[in-house]
Amino acid sequence: MKKPLCTVIIVSHNNFAETTGPCLQSLNQDNAALEIIVVDNDSDQQTQEAIRATAEQMPRIRVIQKETNSGYSGGNNTGAREASSDLLILLNSDTQVPPGSIPRLVELMDEHPEWSMLGPVSNQTGNDQQIHTRGTTAQEILDEGAAWCAHSRDCHYPTDILSFFCVVIRRDVYNQLNGLDEEFGLGYYEDTDFNYRAVKTGMKLMITEDVFVYHRGSGSFSKTSAAVRKMVKRNKKLFRKKQGHGHNAAHWRLKNLVAMARYGDPTITDDPLADLQYKFNNRQTMARQLLPNSPIKRFFYLRQLKAIERNFLARISAFSPTDTQPTLP
Repeated sequence: MKKPLCTVIIVSHNNFAETTGPCLQSLNQDNAALEIIVVDNDSDQQTQEAIRATAEQMPRIRVIQKETNSGYSGGNNTGAREASSDLLILLNSDTQVPPGSIPRLVELMDEHPEWSMLGPVSNQTGNDQQIHTRGTTAQEILDEGAAWCAHSRDCHYPTDILSFFCVVIRRDVYNQLNGLDEEFGLGYYEDTDFNYRAVKTGMKLMITEDVFVYHRGSGSFSKTSAAVRKMVKRNKKLFRKKQGHGHNAAHWRLKNLVAMARYGDPTITDDPLADLQYKFNNRQTMARQLLPNSPIKRFFYLRQLKAIERNFLARISAFSPTDTQPTLP
């Protein structure tokens, strides 16, 4: 049997119609040789039956039914043990993946054997993988993502943390780090912990702006519930115990500024002016929406933003005078 390009692992828990169902249907639009493993974490009967019915229609799907909810870590670790390819893609059940996205991610990992992990951009991540979108439906946001990707050609850059809504991890890397730490229980901070362990061992984490994956968000948890708040507090304490109190990732508004600054550096990217302008203006819109509440922090944030804007204008002035230059506020 031909080895699959990669193994996509989806951990499912209830809400099939809103999450796992659309996710699997999006993957079914792609004819690539994917192995899809759905680990169902003791969902309700309706969800279990829906997953089995979908698997009957999509032969690429393998279903692993858990008798208890082993959480995000446990579910992904189970899937990873059953994977038959060298590349794992941990994919949240509340995502939708445009056709061609998975093959492109695999292609990039094949072209760059020095990369250990890779993540795409999205509409909801809370780090520098997030781009600005205005749509209110999945399709509207997917259309915006397609427009973004049309302006991005071979644009990849390193990071210190990847969101696990969709992440490509080499199987040997996953095994070397002993997978996700199941001590984090149902969820929260286990992905952050994995990122920090990877960085500490010298592994290279990358973001590609060439691929967009829609992320609905809050597919498994309601962040307003008392139980979830308690779980977040507990796992944050556990994370700090493992990694130390000094291990706090920069706020994503600052990571967005770093991404914007790259567009103004000709030593990093040589994209055409129209593409640079499109992506810069997108992130600039988001930057203006992420102002800190503190007056002091806001002052220094705006000063940094304006410096980046000036640098970008200085760069584009090197283009032909006939090129259209962006107007910055």
